[in-house]
Amino acid sequence: MQTDYVGLAFAAGDGTVEQIAVRSAVAERVGPGARIRSRSGAVLALLETDGGLWSGPDTEALRRAVETDVDQTISMGVGGPRPREAGPYGVAFQAEQALTLGRALFGPGRVTRYDELGAYTFVLGRPTFELRRFCARVLGPLAEAEHRDLMLTLEEFLRSHGSLNEVARRMFLHRNTVRMRLRRIRELTGADLNDHDERLSLQLALLGRAALEHIGEGASAQRTHLADTR
Repeated sequence: MQTDYVGLAFAAGDGTVEQIAVRSAVAERVGPGARIRSRSGAVLALLETDGGLWSGPDTEALRRAVETDVDQTISMGVGGPRPREAGPYGVAFQAEQALTLGRALFGPGRVTRYDELGAYTFVLGRPTFELRRFCARVLGPLAEAEHRDLMLTLEEFLRSHGSLNEVARRMFLHRNTVRMRLRRIRELTGADLNDHDERLSLQLALLGRAALEHIGEGASAQRTHLADTR
């Protein structure tokens, strides 16, 4: 049977005492075979499994057990499973990102699997500086705070599959106003909004920008060194 790595991340607030209590509870619940570390307000556990042990209801049962032990709301992220030969770093990183982004998107007190993050997974799993550089290259000056209305228009344009009429309807704007905003977006980004590939790049950049806001500097790959957990 193939052995896989699974990463689990738990959090109950940012206090040091809380983190110590969570770590103790996690160590007790996942058993002696897990490698456990505390990092950036989270407790991370790395396990070797058959790939099915921590799936489905088992993850929720584990979250609830830790929650009962510490008498606080517990959020949990799950990364993997991934083959053992791929190494532990990836699943630990996935678990931390699933925890942080899951709390931001869905609220606290639930389990979020990395593969539940949908399109976000296309921009996650890479160093923060690379993601920020990609967003800056694609969006250019459009990402500046003064262009918030244009950013919202671009998001709606992409969500509406390029339909000017739909953007105008959803944003309660005149068609001419939408046209002017789209023209300005083209000027700031240099993108051809009629080109499918360039629209996809814009969509990924918007997702990346949102992910950066949610995960913050704490999810930077340069600072996540869980390959050394032993």
